[in-house]
Amino acid sequence: MLEDSSVHEAGFSVQDPRIEERGSSVLIEKVFGPPGTGKTTYLLNVVEQELSGGTDPKKIGYFSFTRKASYEARDRAMSKFPFLNMKTDFPYFRTLHSLAFHVLGTRSEDMMKPEHYREFAQECGIEINVSAADDVPSAKADNPILNQINLARIRGVDLHKHYNDSNLDIEWHHFEFVERSYRQYKYKNYLLDFTDLLELVALEPHRLPSLDAVIVDEAQDLSTLQWKIVEELASRSKRLYIAGDDDQALFTWAGADVNSFINFQGKVRILDKSYRVPSAVHELAKNIVERIKTRQPKSWESRDFAGQVSFYHDIQDIDMSSGEWLVLASTNYLLDPVHGMLKGSGLLFERNHIPSIHPSTARSIIEWERLRKGGKIPGDAVVALYKLLDSSSVARGHKTFKNGDVDGLYTAADLAAEHGLKFDPQDLPIWHEALVKIPSDKVQYIIAMLRRGTRITDPARIRLSTIHGAKGGECDNVVLLLDLSPLFAKEYARNADDVNRLFYVGVTRTKRHLHLIMPKHSEKGFRL
Repeated sequence: MLEDSSVHEAGFSVQDPRIEERGSSVLIEKVFGPPGTGKTTYLLNVVEQELSGGTDPKKIGYFSFTRKASYEARDRAMSKFPFLNMKTDFPYFRTLHSLAFHVLGTRSEDMMKPEHYREFAQECGIEINVSAADDVPSAKADNPILNQINLARIRGVDLHKHYNDSNLDIEWHHFEFVERSYRQYKYKNYLLDFTDLLELVALEPHRLPSLDAVIVDEAQDLSTLQWKIVEELASRSKRLYIAGDDDQALFTWAGADVNSFINFQGKVRILDKSYRVPSAVHELAKNIVERIKTRQPKSWESRDFAGQVSFYHDIQDIDMSSGEWLVLASTNYLLDPVHGMLKGSGLLFERNHIPSIHPSTARSIIEWERLRKGGKIPGDAVVALYKLLDSSSVARGHKTFKNGDVDGLYTAADLAAEHGLKFDPQDLPIWHEALVKIPSDKVQYIIAMLRRGTRITDPARIRLSTIHGAKGGECDNVVLLLDLSPLFAKEYARNADDVNRLFYVGVTRTKRHLHLIMPKHSEKGFRL
């Protein structure tokens, strides 16, 4: 039995998961963590207790949907056991894709990179947007056809069947041509993509490690292909902890197989006390979640705080001049009017993690005003400032500050004397007259913020996000738009489970006050 060490900080303890056997002597526990119930803390306590009980860290696997979550578990373990080495003692704290890359002995040069996708796109006559993968040295391709091909692969569905079932607005012959060309491109260039890693491990499961304890987080987001890897890990482990919340499964459209999580055999543990959700919001969330037809039954308590739920016809009726705010919508374009309203009101915000004013622009304004007051600014700030000045303000040859020291400190007089600044250092113009490369609409927006007394270098108090993008987040004040896009409205009428899950996640981001914006057209909105 695992030692009960430092496990009460979130109001629960880790206990011996003695349950029915699954093929071998593996002991399996399924941990369901409703919103704010401390699922991550529970799993971190499992890691700590395994180590306290003498389990070799090399025999512990912690697999999460993101590298960040796995590294958080590793870093917490190292803080409790500082004699352990991050690089050598925790080889299996990673994503499942990274695990596959590791056990297959794959090299960086074996993986599809942006240049490969660009070459393939040119050969095949399609457009591909590429982004870097954060857990393996590869790239992810974004293209409607490749996305659907990959969806069939991770779901383990025959390509033709997937095409017929998906009602795609693409000719089959073109669809099949792209799929065949893609396979051939990888084959002739000896390259693998992101999904190939999992497919190869599923075909060669003997490559997977035998571990004492395996912990799988965010299980509701795993694809059918990833569940095959989890099954194989289970057959080689002694203790298996699978954690998540099927009610918060938001990525079924991207291949997440929530039913495999629900149906996976094991002892069920429900974390039943939320440390986030107030009682008023809990009642609303309960009403939403009980509409989901396919789910693991579970009950949980709110935190000991009443909270508040308010209804509005228009977001402009809400005063967001103070406090922390999270504004959520089911689809990104529904945030456009909110974006415009906040800019018009001179409020600092961020949208999908992008600030309304770039930090370098805000810093340049502050540093320019410091120069005007006779102060000194660092050389790296001069580099940024010069980019916002036009050629009439900086002498030829000095625009890149190539003769300056980025680690030095400079006054306006220094810059005028030695680094090409053409303004009179005793009479510098105000920032919006000097920094002419800041677009005029941004200038007016920043002036409005400054008039409100906003510190433009502060973190934004107001965040705009899709509900998908905010999963795992929380805020004192949550504003939730109940409008649905045409696509979501159609899905809501056909199969409401996914939309109910979406809005369940939306309302449960709330720590104090939930502000609900009624839909413009009731027939196209979410029904509470």
